[in-house]
Amino acid sequence: MSGNLITFGLAYAGYLLLCGDVLLRTRRTPRRALTVLMFAVVATHVLLVWALRFGWSLDSALAKGPAGFVVFHGALAMLAGAAALREPWSGRLVLAAFPVVTAGALGAAFKYDFVSALRVPLLAALGLTVALGIGALRARGRRAVTG
Repeated sequence: MSGNLITFGLAYAGYLLLCGDVLLRTRRTPRRALTVLMFAVVATHVLLVWALRFGWSLDSALAKGPAGFVVFHGALAMLAGAAALREPWSGRLVLAAFPVVTAGALGAAFKYDFVSALRVPLLAALGLTVALGIGALRARGRRAVTG
């Protein structure tokens, strides 16, 4: 298997785990193990990007653009915090990281040809997560109103 396939396969797997984490939180049933697993997968992806794409060179990482660098590592920091902290901060960080990770993932998928195959799967995961999340929030609201 190629390094890119493993590296960006892990990125997609991490995104799916993040989507699942977000959905469990909209249902108020977070699972700490899922948050920790998601962070472990994402952290492995980041380490592989640093090793295989950047050759551990900060100059190479910044050459891709400082905005991307900040988004990439800001999202990683939020996910690390989510894995390390207790509720409610863990949940707040997962929910805050979701749009940042989504923007970074979609940005990369539409910018770089070698991950263009992830465009549709990422959009599908995003759409499904948003739809199911809205449904869970609406159901929760209905239960609150009807008692």
